[in-house]
Amino acid sequence: MILPGKKTCLLLLITCMALPLGCEKGDKAAPPVTTIPIVRLVQPEKRVILRTVGQPGFVEAYEQTSLFPKISGYIEKWDVDIGDKVKKDQVLATLFVPELIEEHKQKKATVDLDIVRVSQSQKLVEVADSVLKAAVSKVELATADVGKYQAEVERWSSEVKRLTDLVTQRVVDKQILDESLKQLRSSEASRNASRAGVKVADADRLAQSANLDKSRIDVLEAEARVRVSQADEKRLAALVGYTKITAPYEGIVIARNANTGDFAQGTTGDQSAPGKSSDQSSSRGAPIYVVARTDVVRVFVDIPEIDANFVRQGTKATVRVQAFRDFEIPAEVTRTAWALNVKSRTLRAEVDLNNPDAKLLPGMYAYGYVKIERPSFITLPTRVIGEKGDQSICYLYRDGKAVLTPLRVGASDGAYQVVSARLEGSEWVPLTEKDSVILVDLSELADGIAVQVEK
Repeated sequence: MILPGKKTCLLLLITCMALPLGCEKGDKAAPPVTTIPIVRLVQPEKRVILRTVGQPGFVEAYEQTSLFPKISGYIEKWDVDIGDKVKKDQVLATLFVPELIEEHKQKKATVDLDIVRVSQSQKLVEVADSVLKAAVSKVELATADVGKYQAEVERWSSEVKRLTDLVTQRVVDKQILDESLKQLRSSEASRNASRAGVKVADADRLAQSANLDKSRIDVLEAEARVRVSQADEKRLAALVGYTKITAPYEGIVIARNANTGDFAQGTTGDQSAPGKSSDQSSSRGAPIYVVARTDVVRVFVDIPEIDANFVRQGTKATVRVQAFRDFEIPAEVTRTAWALNVKSRTLRAEVDLNNPDAKLLPGMYAYGYVKIERPSFITLPTRVIGEKGDQSICYLYRDGKAVLTPLRVGASDGAYQVVSARLEGSEWVPLTEKDSVILVDLSELADGIAVQVEK
């Protein structure tokens, strides 16, 4: 309950508090309210867009080879273990295949025997050639005898003719003519016999010539047999060489499944190796050794399709290795797959890193960055570009109004974004450096509202 005196004092106090407020309001008017946004304008400009594509990955050996035996055999000896550095062609393990060794020895002996047969055949050629020459001489001798007897026949024929005339004239006794006739008949018989001897000698010459040809063919056959034997011996020598499992290049042994006495099967490896050995599959055994090359390692970076055309050999890159406290290693793209992965729509890029001291170990976690440089494109600041649904938009300044304009955008470096075209009516046209784009909080704008450019 308020007493009458106190009530009067309270009313006076309220009246005094209200007086200053009323006076202040009358002295200064409130500012007018405006609805026209004040904006700034920017023009599209050509810029080189620099962006970095990064992907997690692992350090991988430049080469990693699983060594399986070519032939089946028992492991007689193994010489290196995991972590050992090996040289190219260094023997890592030796297989015991005694039957193969003996077969190789037998084939070497066969080669030696075939070489001796070639020498023997060559000597038979020499003999056949000598015999042929003798047969030719016999033909020449028989031919000469024919000539000699032919001369005797001609002599006695002339003598018989002369004596026949004399006997007719009764100058010579007929008995002398008869003797001459006998001599003529004898000479003719000898001549005919010599002619037959020539035929026999010539037949023998032909036979010896054929024998010589056969001997020469025998030499060719023997030489061919030597070549076949030598080829077979080389094949067996190669198989014997497979009893030595050697390093394909200089590197480090990262897995060993070789144990003395293990039976290793050709192309399937060691069936007795423990499960989950390196490079072991369910369809075959484990490799005898796995060797990794250490002087160079690789890091893979998968480039999105939008950037694929701008990545090539020599593109700048950086690799960050977690094991070295994210130390960044400058590098370059060494090669690309050229074709995109049809599932991920990415381009495989490989970055090779020199690793002379072998500190980068295969399997280490790494992050690869590829620095993509796009040539000059028309760009806009990213803060003037908004989204309406799934469409990129901006506001163009035209005749004092904001005009909502759909855009086709491309890559961005964070501050700027490539704009390939804008929608003008129902057609897409290029955005040019003469266009004026409104720079303001896009939430303050609407299509067609009036705006005031900041002075």
